Amino acid sequence: MAFGVKKWFMLQMWRVQQIAAILSLAMLAITDALLIYDKVSWRSGIFETPYIGATVLLVIIGLLIWGTSIIWDTRLRMWREQMSVLVERNPYAKEKMTAKELVHYRLIWLPMLKMIEEADPKTKEYREKVEAWMGYVIRDDPSLAKEVEDLMGYVNGAPLKHDRLRNGDG
Repeated sequence: MAFGVKKWFMLQMWRVQQIAAILSLAMLAITDALLIYDKVSWRSGIFETPYIGATVLLVIIGLLIWGTSIIWDTRLRMWREQMSVLVERNPYAKEKMTAKELVHYRLIWLPMLKMIEEADPKTKEYREKVEAWMGYVIRDDPSLAKEVEDLMGYVNGAPLKHDRLRNGDG
């Protein structure tokens, strides 16, 4: 595929997935509210008219979903496991590095290895292997190379485009 096309499609997929969760919950709540309202045989008081009765049921179901999500987040802390899975990423791409990792190695580890090389010549071999690995990863993924350039510019003092927009400069 052409440069960036796969990434563009994955971004669109991610966007749809983000709103799909919210819309699914909203449609579930509306459907449940209307089904429950239809089963209520003692329609009196606020449940007398379908507009108010179904809306009250919708609010109750929405609050139940919201309360469950708060417990899910604060008590069960399921997001921690989700983050560890995200960090582990795809098991078939373990040799891949993120842009942050590449910048980290470039700014911290490679200079340290160069300094250690003077005392221990074996270190040169390790540094060369790391540099070769980093070079392969960057050559293999042009979009990653662009991200590394952006981060290096940011680290060196040039703000990224979205930072300029946030500050009203661009």
